Amino acid sequence: MMKEALKELRKDFKECLNDIDFKQYDPYSKKFMTAGFIGQMWFLVKALCEDDEVEEEIDGAKKYMARYEDTGDASFRDMAKDELRHAGILIKKKYEWAEGKNKVHLEEQENERQELLKQIEEA
Repeated sequence: MMKEALKELRKDFKECLNDIDFKQYDPYSKKFMTAGFIGQMWFLVKALCEDDEVEEEIDGAKKYMARYEDTGDASFRDMAKDELRHAGILIKKKYEWAEGKNKVHLEEQENERQELLKQIEEA
């Protein structure tokens, strides 16, 4: 759902930008303000989708570990490690800018990531 909204907002934002004559524009014109509002919404939805990236990486690691356990194929275990490495990178980048509840959420995700890494190492 969020990805669809992001795609639509991006398309709408580009269309609005095409309607603005940047050689003689008025920042208070309806066209300019519409582009600004859509652009802000696109930016916010994009930020929400980025939060989902960490969850996607962690979920991917869990799926690969389940496949490893089912098949015994070590390449699935390696892919799980890669997913967790990606999650760690994203968490580190987001943590620099996070505040309050977001920081706590990232800490929880990091704890879950560490726990999964431990499980992988023991497997």
